[in-house]
Amino acid sequence: MADTAKVYNKTYELLQKLFRISDDVPKKWRRALWKKTLDAATDLIALIIYAYESKAYNERLVYLDRALTKFTVLNTYLRLCNENAIIPTQKMTNIAELTSDISQQLGSWRKATAERMKSV
Repeated sequence: MADTAKVYNKTYELLQKLFRISDDVPKKWRRALWKKTLDAATDLIALIIYAYESKAYNERLVYLDRALTKFTVLNTYLRLCNENAIIPTQKMTNIAELTSDISQQLGSWRKATAERMKSV
């Protein structure tokens, strides 16, 4: 199950932190930026699950590439949130630590999958 993977759990934790912040997001940012941020994080969870459940390495690689792209989009939205003071500094620090960990895990997973594909 995907929920045993560390990258899934860290992404889930990130999504929970973002949902907890939602009530404090200024109204003017809720539709324009915050909804997109939450949607990107939610989509990332789905892509991780699809990658985890893919048996074929080439299919898994496609989902991992999509997850990495979605992660880049999410990071951009989080950067915009930070620059516009939507997320409090302490919470942003925690989020930055999570995103760093998620990035490393996704990158390592993708690299390992690509190497396995070459050896098959």
